[in-house]
Amino acid sequence: MRATLIGRFLLLAIVWLAVLLPLWYWAAKWFAAPPIWLAGTVMKSLFSWVDGFAQEGVNAVLHTLVQVRMQGPQGAALGELAPEVSYPTYGYGLVLLWAMLLASRTERWWLKGLIGSLLLIPVQAWGICFQWLRDVVILSGPSGAAYLQYPRWVNDVVAYGYQFGFLMLTPVAPIMLWLMFNKRFVAALWLEAALDEVPEQRVQASTVDSRKS
Repeated sequence: MRATLIGRFLLLAIVWLAVLLPLWYWAAKWFAAPPIWLAGTVMKSLFSWVDGFAQEGVNAVLHTLVQVRMQGPQGAALGELAPEVSYPTYGYGLVLLWAMLLASRTERWWLKGLIGSLLLIPVQAWGICFQWLRDVVILSGPSGAAYLQYPRWVNDVVAYGYQFGFLMLTPVAPIMLWLMFNKRFVAALWLEAALDEVPEQRVQASTVDSRKS
């Protein structure tokens, strides 16, 4: 069976993912630093209840002044909320982009990979910010809501931003960047698909003609 262009690309992309994923996970704490810094800086500049942020390995920790009820050794007590976000949840698009660039043998793949990696930092920061906001605004319970005193529609905005970052931005952004960097390769895929449809249309047309005759 003839190996199609898309078939070779998918096979190579899987191989490169298998090679790059362990390396990316090993270096995740360094890749996590820029988006965590960006997310923390944005949160601290926008919300007065943010006390600071920190990176603990691959986790982004937001230190807040929001008082929530927590269970302690001596019963329930009020404490300051400090939600954590795992960077790999939003950072896997980086390795996906590099795997697709290598699989498609993109011209100057290393330069486009570096540019794409920089462009993905705001995408990753978006996911981190909105998961922090979800944990603080929506999941903090009645005590958190009483401290923040936000209107109900803020919960809907935060929920939408979180779902958009988790379900759309994180997986789709690297694919869109790859398409932008590989217009010639994508055109070749479309051409191959169009050429493959021609024999099928001819067979269908000949079958219809034979039935009419």
